[in-house]
Amino acid sequence: MKFKKILPFLLSICMVGSMFVGCTDTSTSGTDGDTGTENADTSGDTSGDTSGDTSGDTSGDTSGDTSGDTSGDTSGDTSGDTSGDTSGDTSGDTSGDTSGDTGETGGGEETDTTEGGTKATTVYMVGDSTMCSFSDSYYLPRYGYGTQLYNYLNENVTIVNLALSGRSSLSFLTETNYTTLCESISEGDYLIIGFGHNDEKSDEAARFTDPNPDYQTPTTESGVTSFQYNLYENYIKVAEEAGATAVLCTPIVRYNASADYTGSSGHVVSGIGDYPAAIRKLGSDTGTTVIDLTAITAADYVAKGTDALNYHAFTSTKNGVRSGADTTHLNKYGAKMVAYELATALQSTSCSLKNYVNSEIAAPTYETDYADAINTSYKEPDYEAFDASLHADNLVTGNLYHTAFGDIGGATKYQNYSFSYADGVYTISNGTGNGNGKFAASSDGLGAIFMQISKDDNFTVTVTATVTGIGSKASSQSGFGLMLRDDIYIDTYDAGILSNYVAAGVLGTDSATAIFSRENSTLTKESNSIAVADGSSYELTIQRIGQTVIVTVGDYSQTYTDFDFFSTDNDYMYLCMFANRDLTVEFSNFTYTYDGEAQGA
Repeated sequence: MKFKKILPFLLSICMVGSMFVGCTDTSTSGTDGDTGTENADTSGDTSGDTSGDTSGDTSGDTSGDTSGDTSGDTSGDTSGDTSGDTSGDTSGDTSGDTSGDTGETGGGEETDTTEGGTKATTVYMVGDSTMCSFSDSYYLPRYGYGTQLYNYLNENVTIVNLALSGRSSLSFLTETNYTTLCESISEGDYLIIGFGHNDEKSDEAARFTDPNPDYQTPTTESGVTSFQYNLYENYIKVAEEAGATAVLCTPIVRYNASADYTGSSGHVVSGIGDYPAAIRKLGSDTGTTVIDLTAITAADYVAKGTDALNYHAFTSTKNGVRSGADTTHLNKYGAKMVAYELATALQSTSCSLKNYVNSEIAAPTYETDYADAINTSYKEPDYEAFDASLHADNLVTGNLYHTAFGDIGGATKYQNYSFSYADGVYTISNGTGNGNGKFAASSDGLGAIFMQISKDDNFTVTVTATVTGIGSKASSQSGFGLMLRDDIYIDTYDAGILSNYVAAGVLGTDSATAIFSRENSTLTKESNSIAVADGSSYELTIQRIGQTVIVTVGDYSQTYTDFDFFSTDNDYMYLCMFANRDLTVEFSNFTYTYDGEAQGA
């Protein structure tokens, strides 16, 4: 068989985050043993009976290292050979950028027609976390439906999944993946557009669009970007002007325990508008094919009832029972079902992409595909959410408590940390010459004064950190600052604690860097050089707005989109003032401001 060859310049864009996937059935993923070549990148969110075990499906079909951002960007080589190995470089946001190639070489000319009379083509996909790929260590990892579409299209199709977690049709325009789309799409290609979930976020100006104005009206009277206009001008026209064909998809529903998909679960937002209806209208007004995934998934979910949760990601298990249901994001079984429904719906349209749908396709089944969605490498954590009533001895003041945990050098070494509060100043010290704790590639250990925060809270916290002691054992593994993390442990020595967090802090004493994070066990240090000296002070801020977290150290700032703060503790986050390894740090001018309820994923 013959394949369309990818333009040479596309083969070198691993840094931009696009995943090229050949729709063959002859290769296997190097990380999960699935037949076929599939997308495997990261992006971003978190179904009750469990069934079976799967051989080889790990946590999102990627392996990778992070450098500079928390997104889980991955690059994958998914050529039509039998290796299917994927490798990932996460750098910059929690989005799930992907980059890769199909392993083909040479120019970009089309080949002869093959079976079905179809020529080789490329299907580009742009959208949010319901479409993109992830790199989860969940019990039932997240998968976007774009990762599974290859199962239902013939061998003449190359899929380029550019979707990113946490993005709206507006915020996606700022991404390198959008530039890749504009520079790469060409005559005879297709563009599947799947936005809506995050366009609803009225508390985030960078993502919010209004569904009501038509495609010829750029903004509302108050200046909010028109959802329909944005989709048409920046996506449909991009495809049409390149000689490609656009396909609009309405957003999949969010699982609703009451099976009510007429409101926000079906993307009809009170006081704002109806996003699926806006997409349908745009399609009608512009002659663009619309696949109504909202209506399709709503009907399926109503029919399935609570069993529809089997389509969704679960972060963890507790006593062997799945827990931490993510009612927005799909697992692999759910992603495969939505991809099947998309392909099936295409067959009833006049869009020429239907000619690339395999002649005989079968829906995935719970008996086979749910078991395949389970992460066989998952290990249930020994964790209980912090209960203040059990830890009165650790109270510092108000709702702030102290702890030392992680790789701190031994079971009793938490005693080498001291914590105090006086006259508005919090002090954390590891004492002179103790050297307990570290921030390293394979372990974390720290002392912290912390507060427990609901997963639903938006907030802004600021503090001034002043270094008042640097001992002889302080090193490149020493750190201090503000941290927002997934979980907390009370006076516990465990070198295996590698939880997700972002830090508005300083790492190292010589050649120090400002701002660092850990996600999916990988430590990422930003390239922000900063000096550390006894007596130096630093202004630190962490702000959470919905799925966006902004951390600031002095003049340095980093934005994390759709960062995973709930893979271990499903209900809370923990805000910490922290220090470790022979440092003494005072924290003053601490302010915490509640900014309302987050709108969620």
